[in-house]
Amino acid sequence: MAAFFKKWGLSILMVVGIAFCVWFGLYRRRQFKKDHVLVELKAIQTPLGWGYDILTDGHPYIHQDIIPDIKGQYGFRTREDALAVGQKVYDKLEQKQLPIISIVEMRQMGIYLPDSSNLKK
Repeated sequence: MAAFFKKWGLSILMVVGIAFCVWFGLYRRRQFKKDHVLVELKAIQTPLGWGYDILTDGHPYIHQDIIPDIKGQYGFRTREDALAVGQKVYDKLEQKQLPIISIVEMRQMGIYLPDSSNLKK
């Protein structure tokens, strides 16, 4: 028995050590995924223009294909406008605020709004 451990002991110890390191790495990764959510903002092209999606772990959390808070259904004129408004909503989510944006905020950001946006819904 002593001869077996003398010959294979170090190899067995290394395999056990490597297995432990792999298990511990997988365990930590699983814990990290539980504690953190991947949130991403994407511009989407729609029949009305542009919109945005806010995704959490790859699943839709907010799908905004029209300009919010205005009368009628209009898409954002440019991809950049959609992303700017989406970023503002994203920032509000990160600050634990309601993810809403008003006409006044969009005007302050320089977002193009159609003429009918003078009247709310």
